[in-house]
Amino acid sequence: MGAVVTEKSKVAIEGKENERKNRLLQILTYEVVDGKPIYYRGYRDVLAGKKTPEEVMGSSTLQWYLIGRIARLLFPLEEKGYLVAINEAGVVIEKDTRRALDIALFRREDVRISDKYADVPPVVAIEVDVKAEVEDSAGYIFEKSQNLLNFGVRRVIWILTRPRKVLVLEKGTEGKVLNWEDEFEVWEGVKVRLSDLLKRP
Repeated sequence: MGAVVTEKSKVAIEGKENERKNRLLQILTYEVVDGKPIYYRGYRDVLAGKKTPEEVMGSSTLQWYLIGRIARLLFPLEEKGYLVAINEAGVVIEKDTRRALDIALFRREDVRISDKYADVPPVVAIEVDVKAEVEDSAGYIFEKSQNLLNFGVRRVIWILTRPRKVLVLEKGTEGKVLNWEDEFEVWEGVKVRLSDLLKRP
Protein backbone atom coordinates (compact mmCIF):
# COMPACT_ATOMS: atom_id res chain seq x y z
CA MET A 1 0.00 0.00 0.00
CA GLY A 2 2.83 2.38 0.95
CA ALA A 3 4.56 1.67 -2.37
CA VAL A 4 1.42 2.68 -4.29
CA VAL A 5 1.19 6.00 -2.43
CA THR A 6 4.89 6.65 -3.04
CA GLU A 7 4.50 5.95 -6.74
CA LYS A 8 1.48 8.25 -6.95
CA SER A 9 3.39 10.98 -5.14
CA LYS A 10 6.32 10.56 -7.51
CA VAL A 11 4.05 10.87 -10.54
CA ALA A 12 2.36 13.94 -9.03
CA ILE A 13 5.73 15.59 -8.34
CA GLU A 14 6.97 14.83 -11.86
CA GLY A 15 3.73 16.23 -13.28
CA LYS A 16 4.11 19.47 -11.32
CA GLU A 17 7.76 19.75 -12.35
CA ASN A 18 6.86 19.28 -16.04
CA GLU A 19 4.10 21.87 -15.69
CA ARG A 20 6.55 24.32 -14.10
CA LYS A 21 9.13 23.67 -16.84
CA ASN A 22 6.58 24.16 -19.64
CA ARG A 23 5.34 27.38 -18.04
CA LEU A 24 8.92 28.68 -17.79
CA LEU A 25 9.68 27.69 -21.38
CA GLN A 26 6.69 29.73 -22.54
CA ILE A 27 7.95 32.75 -20.60
CA LEU A 28 11.51 32.24 -21.87
CA THR A 29 10.55 31.96 -25.55
CA TYR A 30 12.25 34.87 -27.30
CA GLU A 31 11.19 34.13 -30.87
CA VAL A 32 9.53 31.40 -32.92
CA VAL A 33 10.93 30.42 -36.32
CA ASP A 34 9.15 27.87 -38.51
CA GLY A 35 7.15 26.81 -35.47
CA LYS A 36 10.26 26.12 -33.37
CA PRO A 37 10.92 28.19 -30.25
CA ILE A 38 14.15 30.11 -29.77
CA TYR A 39 14.80 30.77 -26.08
CA TYR A 40 16.55 33.62 -24.32
CA ARG A 41 20.26 33.15 -23.80
CA GLY A 42 20.76 31.53 -20.39
CA TYR A 43 17.33 29.90 -20.22
CA ARG A 44 18.85 26.62 -18.99
CA ASP A 45 20.04 28.41 -15.84
CA VAL A 46 16.44 29.43 -15.15
CA LEU A 47 15.18 25.87 -15.62
CA ALA A 48 17.89 24.69 -13.23
CA GLY A 49 16.85 27.27 -10.64
CA LYS A 50 20.17 29.16 -10.82
CA LYS A 51 18.65 32.37 -12.22
CA THR A 52 15.28 34.06 -12.46
CA PRO A 53 13.59 34.70 -15.83
CA GLU A 54 14.17 38.43 -15.34
CA GLU A 55 17.93 37.91 -15.06
CA VAL A 56 18.19 36.38 -18.54
CA MET A 57 15.44 38.42 -20.22
CA GLY A 58 16.64 41.83 -19.04
CA SER A 59 19.11 44.16 -20.75
CA SER A 60 22.43 45.42 -19.43
CA THR A 61 22.81 49.13 -18.70
CA LEU A 62 24.84 49.52 -21.91
CA GLN A 63 22.16 47.80 -23.97
CA TRP A 64 19.21 49.78 -22.60
CA TYR A 65 21.17 53.03 -22.70
CA LEU A 66 21.93 52.61 -26.41
CA ILE A 67 18.36 51.53 -27.20
CA GLY A 68 16.94 54.53 -25.33
CA ARG A 69 19.30 57.08 -26.88
CA ILE A 70 18.79 55.84 -30.43
CA ALA A 71 15.02 55.73 -29.97
CA ARG A 72 15.16 59.32 -28.72
CA LEU A 73 16.96 60.39 -31.89
CA LEU A 74 14.28 58.66 -33.97
CA PHE A 75 11.22 60.12 -32.21
CA PRO A 76 11.26 63.35 -34.29
CA LEU A 77 10.54 61.16 -37.34
CA GLU A 78 7.07 60.62 -35.86
CA GLU A 79 6.33 64.15 -37.12
CA LYS A 80 7.00 62.78 -40.61
CA GLY A 81 4.54 59.92 -40.39
CA TYR A 82 6.55 57.20 -38.64
CA LEU A 83 6.10 55.27 -35.41
CA VAL A 84 9.01 54.25 -33.18
CA ALA A 85 8.54 50.90 -31.41
CA ILE A 86 10.82 49.68 -28.62
CA ASN A 87 10.77 47.04 -25.88
CA GLU A 88 11.15 43.87 -27.99
CA ALA A 89 8.59 44.97 -30.57
CA GLY A 90 7.03 41.81 -31.99
CA VAL A 91 6.47 41.19 -35.70
CA VAL A 92 4.72 38.22 -37.27
CA ILE A 93 6.57 37.36 -40.46
CA GLU A 94 4.70 34.19 -41.35
CA LYS A 95 2.12 32.03 -39.61
CA ASP A 96 4.81 30.08 -37.70
CA THR A 97 7.49 32.79 -37.45
CA ARG A 98 7.59 35.75 -35.13
CA ARG A 99 10.56 37.95 -34.34
CA ALA A 100 11.39 40.43 -31.58
CA LEU A 101 13.11 43.75 -32.26
CA ASP A 102 14.83 46.15 -29.86
CA ILE A 103 13.83 49.13 -32.02
CA ALA A 104 11.54 49.16 -35.04
CA LEU A 105 10.63 52.16 -37.17
CA PHE A 106 7.26 51.72 -38.88
CA ARG A 107 5.31 53.87 -41.30
CA ARG A 108 2.36 55.06 -39.22
CA GLU A 109 -0.11 54.31 -42.01
CA ASP A 110 0.95 50.64 -42.07
CA VAL A 111 0.32 49.90 -38.40
CA ARG A 112 -3.00 48.98 -36.85
CA ILE A 113 -2.80 49.43 -33.07
CA SER A 114 -4.06 46.31 -31.31
CA ASP A 115 -3.08 43.75 -28.67
CA LYS A 116 -1.38 41.60 -31.33
CA TYR A 117 2.07 41.61 -32.93
CA ALA A 118 2.56 43.80 -35.99
CA ASP A 119 2.00 41.89 -39.21
CA VAL A 120 3.65 44.50 -41.44
CA PRO A 121 7.39 45.11 -41.83
CA PRO A 122 9.03 48.13 -40.25
CA VAL A 123 11.26 50.16 -42.55
CA VAL A 124 14.15 49.80 -40.09
CA ALA A 125 14.91 47.10 -37.52
CA ILE A 126 17.64 47.64 -34.92
CA GLU A 127 19.03 44.95 -32.67
CA VAL A 128 21.48 45.42 -29.81
CA ASP A 129 23.33 42.13 -29.31
CA VAL A 130 22.10 38.56 -29.74
CA LYS A 131 19.69 37.70 -26.94
CA ALA A 132 18.83 34.24 -28.25
CA GLU A 133 20.34 30.97 -27.02
CA VAL A 134 22.01 29.81 -30.24
CA GLU A 135 25.17 27.85 -31.03
CA ASP A 136 26.22 30.11 -33.90
CA SER A 137 25.66 33.81 -33.18
CA ALA A 138 26.93 34.95 -36.59
CA GLY A 139 24.66 32.46 -38.34
CA TYR A 140 21.71 33.66 -36.25
CA ILE A 141 22.43 37.31 -37.09
CA PHE A 142 22.46 36.67 -40.83
CA GLU A 143 19.50 34.30 -40.77
CA LYS A 144 17.35 36.75 -38.78
CA SER A 145 18.49 39.65 -40.95
CA GLN A 146 17.65 37.81 -44.17
CA ASN A 147 14.30 36.80 -42.71
CA LEU A 148 13.52 40.46 -41.94
CA LEU A 149 14.74 41.73 -45.32
CA ASN A 150 12.67 39.14 -47.16
CA PHE A 151 9.68 40.27 -45.07
CA GLY A 152 10.12 43.79 -46.43
CA VAL A 153 12.32 45.53 -43.86
CA ARG A 154 14.43 48.08 -45.73
CA ARG A 155 17.38 48.30 -43.35
CA VAL A 156 18.58 45.98 -40.55
CA ILE A 157 21.12 47.34 -38.09
CA TRP A 158 22.96 45.22 -35.53
CA ILE A 159 24.86 46.90 -32.69
CA LEU A 160 27.26 44.46 -31.08
CA THR A 161 28.58 45.61 -27.71
CA ARG A 162 31.32 43.02 -27.19
CA PRO A 163 33.34 43.56 -30.38
CA ARG A 164 31.97 47.15 -30.51
CA LYS A 165 30.89 46.81 -34.12
CA VAL A 166 27.87 47.89 -36.15
CA LEU A 167 26.48 45.82 -39.00
CA VAL A 168 24.20 47.55 -41.53
CA LEU A 169 22.33 45.34 -44.00
CA GLU A 170 20.01 46.18 -46.87
CA LYS A 171 18.49 43.88 -49.47
CA GLY A 172 20.48 43.65 -52.70
CA THR A 173 23.52 45.47 -51.34
CA GLU A 174 26.69 44.40 -49.61
CA GLY A 175 26.52 44.74 -45.84
CA LYS A 176 28.69 47.26 -44.03
CA VAL A 177 30.69 46.50 -40.90
CA LEU A 178 31.49 49.66 -38.97
CA ASN A 179 33.28 50.63 -35.79
CA TRP A 180 31.61 52.53 -32.95
CA GLU A 181 33.54 55.64 -34.02
CA ASP A 182 31.93 55.52 -37.50
CA GLU A 183 28.77 57.45 -38.26
CA PHE A 184 25.86 55.62 -39.87
CA GLU A 185 22.42 56.69 -41.02
CA VAL A 186 19.44 55.04 -39.41
CA TRP A 187 16.77 56.60 -41.63
CA GLU A 188 15.89 59.89 -43.31
CA GLY A 189 18.87 61.87 -42.13
CA VAL A 190 18.98 60.53 -38.58
CA LYS A 191 22.65 59.72 -38.09
CA VAL A 192 24.30 57.98 -35.16
CA ARG A 193 27.87 57.70 -33.93
CA LEU A 194 27.83 55.35 -30.95
CA SER A 195 31.07 56.68 -29.48
CA ASP A 196 29.46 60.13 -29.30
CA LEU A 197 26.28 58.77 -27.72
CA LEU A 198 28.34 57.26 -24.90
CA LYS A 199 29.98 60.62 -24.18
CA ARG A 200 26.66 62.31 -23.52
CA PRO A 201 25.24 62.40 -19.97
